Amino acid sequence: MGGPKHGEAFWENPAQLRLSVWGLIKMATAGSSEEMLFSSSGRGKVYELNPKPRSAIALQWSHFSAGTIPNELADIPCAEMNTEDLLDKLNEVFGTTYGLKKRGLSECLEHFLITSQDFGQVYGTIRSHWKENFSKLLPRLAAAREKDEGLRRDALCGGYIHDAHVPRRLMWDLYANRVLPSYLIPRPSHMLMPRDRMTISHSWVSPDQLTSVSTPINGHEWPVPMPRTTTLEHVRVELLNLGAEYVWLDVLCLRQRGRPEDEETRQEEWRLDVPTIGSIYGAMLCLTYFNGLGLPLDASPDTIASDRHWLNRVWTVQEATGYWLPGGLTGAADEETRAFFRLYQSRSVPREQANWPFVVQAIRGRACTTELDRVHGVAYSMFPHSLPVYEEGMSPPDAWAMLLKHIHPSARIELALRHMVNRPHDTALLPSWDDFLSESMGMPTWSTRWDWPWLHTLGEASLSTSEPGTFFQHEGNSLGPVYIVEQGKDDTGNCDVLKMQIADRHRVQHTIVCQVYGSFKPDKQYLIMKTSREVCLVAEVVGERDAGGKRAFEVVKRGCLFFADGPPKLPERYGVPVVYLPQ
Repeated sequence: MGGPKHGEAFWENPAQLRLSVWGLIKMATAGSSEEMLFSSSGRGKVYELNPKPRSAIALQWSHFSAGTIPNELADIPCAEMNTEDLLDKLNEVFGTTYGLKKRGLSECLEHFLITSQDFGQVYGTIRSHWKENFSKLLPRLAAAREKDEGLRRDALCGGYIHDAHVPRRLMWDLYANRVLPSYLIPRPSHMLMPRDRMTISHSWVSPDQLTSVSTPINGHEWPVPMPRTTTLEHVRVELLNLGAEYVWLDVLCLRQRGRPEDEETRQEEWRLDVPTIGSIYGAMLCLTYFNGLGLPLDASPDTIASDRHWLNRVWTVQEATGYWLPGGLTGAADEETRAFFRLYQSRSVPREQANWPFVVQAIRGRACTTELDRVHGVAYSMFPHSLPVYEEGMSPPDAWAMLLKHIHPSARIELALRHMVNRPHDTALLPSWDDFLSESMGMPTWSTRWDWPWLHTLGEASLSTSEPGTFFQHEGNSLGPVYIVEQGKDDTGNCDVLKMQIADRHRVQHTIVCQVYGSFKPDKQYLIMKTSREVCLVAEVVGERDAGGKRAFEVVKRGCLFFADGPPKLPERYGVPVVYLPQ
């Protein structure tokens, strides 16, 4: 191939990478030799892949390389082979001369013939281990499988997902053209994810343009939904020409609806697999099909405006990444295409930092199959440590209430602060789902950065329920406890006035002028929590508790104070932990 080498780390300038792919396509459409452009080197027999019918997408035309076996070889049933036949075929693919007397090899081949459906499954399982000591292979694979099963079982212990970055369950091995458990996929030899690991983000075409394909690629486990005008083989060849070897593709690696007897298994897998989709797109180079899986790029305005377009789907919000390649390029470079990519760049989500204005706008305006998808579609934009499971039939408000207890503490505090600005009368610390969808999320023009301590979840008992959460701040700038002894207007009647008395032996009173939201009782104690130079939160003290060996105030939010020129100089308490109770 004239592009990237297999295994090469992709942490490079993504724009340069896209330019190199574009150059490859332009050379192909100009008539350069396909074998020169679309080939990769390797030991063993070189196979030629030519999907039919010939696509308008240049990268789907053909691929030449050792190791990428054709379907007629991959599809040979194991029942039609013995160990000698299997070894002959493997030696041909690998370019080796192994014999059955090689230590442990015969036992391995006998085992794979019994446990696999066809040659493709055997090849995919064994190919990364072909040069190893075969006497240790079967116990090592059994241990890896047991570890993987234990990891997924433990991830759901307690009714929620403990690790938001659980490894994907399955991967598509492009060389063997088979879906394999991820524990069979070799780990990269360095910290950066190599370019030969990729994922695919795509829009789903309308149901009348879909067909269900039963394929040996996933062992016929479920029908694969595909656009009628393309095939998985076209997608495979395009990925190979981009340097991919292992790929995560939802229709192949996330169990789809199929046989009624498999529905319980699908629902159980989705509880873990659907919420953790977002982590996949932050770890691998992503090939993006904007008009449908394997379909040519269409940049016409009417197509872009469709609710089926990639830019207009909820799930693609969490799939946007800076490390992406455009899929389905035909070589056309008209003004509509150039304008589309300028539009895409401006509407993509930077995963490196929270981008609330974009996220909320996207979640509000994009189309989805179910409203529950909106909640789960925004999850990874909140940098979660853990996640709620995916329960079909759960209401969006309940799913949102659960998600708020799993997102990163910095994202949680940002939501609380923005909610104060948008709905200062509301005594809820965090926005409801309806509030989240309706509130303005633009960055306030505040003169200082937010320095309110992060909001941490207090206790794990409620993480698997939709009950309101209890949140904890280690310390912060606050005044109090105080009594608010008077609340009213100044002499002009235009400005709110609060007269407060610090609840200590000195009984010092302070009068402050500000914009007041909330009603405060003179016989209650309050904390005035400084959240920024312009805004303070007023919380009623309702109790105390021990928090990590320190005295902490239990409080509930009662209102907000807004200052035009910053809060007055008042004595502050530092390092007082606060526990926010649900209301």
